Amino acid sequence: MKTSVTKIVKFEMAHQLDECYSEECKNIHGHGYVLSVTFEGAVHPDTGMVMDFKEVKEILQPIVDRYDHKFLTKESYGKNPTAENMALDIFHAVREKTPLLKRVRLWETDTGYAEVSY
Repeated sequence: MKTSVTKIVKFEMAHQLDECYSEECKNIHGHGYVLSVTFEGAVHPDTGMVMDFKEVKEILQPIVDRYDHKFLTKESYGKNPTAENMALDIFHAVREKTPLLKRVRLWETDTGYAEVSY
């Protein structure tokens, strides 16, 4: 049996999408992002945890710091700074720290998110 735990963090960021279908996206604009990261595994018999939330916070903080209150462009990010590209990069960064990563969900708006799962 597997159990999952999820941590949600928020950050503000502006970006400019050079390669997109609309003029709106080509303009500098920002979002209040919500990052949801889910870890899955067996509950450890001694701790009663899949993963300690303190450890999760320590893993996520440098990632949030990379994006929070930043302005990203294709030039500064190395690729078009879409929610999909950011979610994929966040997934890889977290996965380097723990094999328990199951899913990264990055909400760009209240009604839209990009998701990467294992």
